[in-house]
Amino acid sequence: MNRIFGHDAVSDKIAHALAQAKLHHGLIFAGPRGVGKASSARSIAGDIVDPIGAHTALLASGNFPDILTVSRLPREAPKPGEAAAPDAELKRSIGVDQIRQLQSVLTKRPAISDKRVVIIDAADDMELGASNALLKSLEEPPAGCHFILISHASDRLLPTIRSRCQIFRFDSLGAPDMTAALQVLLPDHDASEIEMLRQLGRGAPGIALEFAGLKMGELEQKMQQIIRSGDADNAIRSLLAGQLSVKAAQPRYEAFLRRVPSVIADAARSMPADANITAIDAWKKATELGARAIGVSLDKNAVILEMGSLLASLNQHKHASR
Repeated sequence: MNRIFGHDAVSDKIAHALAQAKLHHGLIFAGPRGVGKASSARSIAGDIVDPIGAHTALLASGNFPDILTVSRLPREAPKPGEAAAPDAELKRSIGVDQIRQLQSVLTKRPAISDKRVVIIDAADDMELGASNALLKSLEEPPAGCHFILISHASDRLLPTIRSRCQIFRFDSLGAPDMTAALQVLLPDHDASEIEMLRQLGRGAPGIALEFAGLKMGELEQKMQQIIRSGDADNAIRSLLAGQLSVKAAQPRYEAFLRRVPSVIADAARSMPADANITAIDAWKKATELGARAIGVSLDKNAVILEMGSLLASLNQHKHASR
């Protein structure tokens, strides 16, 4: 089994169950988003379908036919013969038709292995009809088939699904494991970049990777400058708006939207108690604005300036509370 950073206990339990041919047919990998549940599922799926390592290259390509992944589909189906764009907008849920199509495939024999693995990523995204359809497969699983359900909020799953699966908890990674994971995943990044990403990831390598290559140090510095100075002349906010509103800066713009609420929350922890109400209000507004800004394509300049104002409000109330 490949090294799964920070989750040795889970790896050991599953490896032992595999060695004893006692691995449960239904597994739930539960824990925060980005901590390694999906990569762990793919690694374990490889061990199930190819225990002697005869098809390493095919597994590495992600095209092993006996590992099936079900996730949300693009809102607009790609043209025949074309793959969906990596940034394509996805449907809100995994539909019942997807599960029924999966069940049709499961009536046939595996293509290469004598085992088959189905990964549902994420099981929280299934609509009710899809959950009920999957429940039937969990109740009467096809021979040699294992289901791995990735869940960021396992309490949202049907109790009947949880009761038919073995749950493995994936916690956030500690600093040493986060650093080690990022060094493997980002071998071209220097130590200072790795440390910055480690802090931004907050124990989740997958979250940290979303910020890689986006010059987050510069953004973090500007956000802290706004809080410290209040940016009375709007100079820093205007600079950010100019840098982030162009089309080529879309990834940095989205990273900025994700970071502002966290930066506000971090600043609030060191503020006097009588200023916390204002900080909490700023956090709520930043969270709501960030979600709406992408969902309905709000004017970028206006959004960036408003986010800057929410950051600046922490300076005003910090001084007012003294």
